[in-house]
Amino acid sequence: MNPTDDLERRIRSLRVPTGDTLDQRILADALARLENRQSTTTPLDLLGSSVWRTMMRSNWTKLAAAVLLVAIAGTLMSLRQTASTAYALEQTLEANRGLRYVHLRFDGEGGELREAWAEFDEKGQLARLRMDFPKTEDGAKEVLWENGKAEVWLKTKGHAVVLHAKEEIAELVKELAPFDPKVVMEQLHQAEAKGKVEIETQEPSKEGDPITLVADYKDAPGKREIYRVNPVTKLVEQRKSYLLVDGEYKLMGLLEYLSYNEAVPEGTFVLDIPPDALRVDWTTQEVGLAKGDLTNEQIAVKVAREFFEALIAKDYNRAGKMFGGLPGARLEQAFGKMDFVRIVSIGEPTPHPDHRTRFLRVPCEVEIRMGEETRIQKFTPSIRANECQPDRWAIDGGI
Repeated sequence: MNPTDDLERRIRSLRVPTGDTLDQRILADALARLENRQSTTTPLDLLGSSVWRTMMRSNWTKLAAAVLLVAIAGTLMSLRQTASTAYALEQTLEANRGLRYVHLRFDGEGGELREAWAEFDEKGQLARLRMDFPKTEDGAKEVLWENGKAEVWLKTKGHAVVLHAKEEIAELVKELAPFDPKVVMEQLHQAEAKGKVEIETQEPSKEGDPITLVADYKDAPGKREIYRVNPVTKLVEQRKSYLLVDGEYKLMGLLEYLSYNEAVPEGTFVLDIPPDALRVDWTTQEVGLAKGDLTNEQIAVKVAREFFEALIAKDYNRAGKMFGGLPGARLEQAFGKMDFVRIVSIGEPTPHPDHRTRFLRVPCEVEIRMGEETRIQKFTPSIRANECQPDRWAIDGGI
């Protein structure tokens, strides 16, 4: 009997019920090794070449080694496949590094931001930003930032303002931060590393379904966030925020990432401002008066006085400067049909009932004349530090 026939007989007489398929695979592997006798490195090489030769002198040992090699190969293959498919949070962090454009929408309690579009440059720095605020102290407004300038469309008031935003952009980015996918996932990763949050990863049961992350915060009992991650791009598509109330999780907010890195739709970074809307450019003029060493109350009174004195002198450009930089023609259109005769009184400023506006309201009485009628008219201009020029104060909330 030749060695090959003997080896085949021994394999088939094994009492381990391996099955025909595995028998053939083990046999083929062992025969190939007998024929080729090539030197290959295996985990068993760690035993040393002399030990290996001693063990392999027995045909039974050779057979057992063949079985072991097949088992090891299968195990390594399984581990390799698992490593390539299992999701890790670091995959999303890496995917976010290539972020160039994102469109997001937020629905939930608290906060004013509802929708935003952001474009980033090659270095990951913010290049253009548009934000939608349906409800603020100034009413509904939209903000567009680009090249160091921000344009604010005050939809409720019906006018737009252009301003330098080197410092203001920091505030805009701060507004965006809780929704920025790069910031959101980096904070989640850091919280997990510090043991502040426990994350359960639920792999999709069907191909194409999203990966689900359930994050429970140890330092904020009852706080839970559920993330939906795209299984292909590894980018987060949705975050739901919950709070445990009376034994049940209540949905507090829904953050959706509607698109990533797609071609920016035409008109995305253009505000839809009506052609006849009032537009004020704070980047080309100084508005109001410099506060200097005056108190807030003193500068508010001074602005009110300057405004009415300008109207008395029919200097509408000067009056417009006190009124947040409005064009003189707009002031003449509003007040040109009446004569401002004299200032009767200017009272002590008081804070606006809505403290968020930061206005000081200045009660004023002014004698005006329309035709042959003369009367004392009460005004209450709302005055505050200018958003673009914080060292200057102006009327910014009507009179």
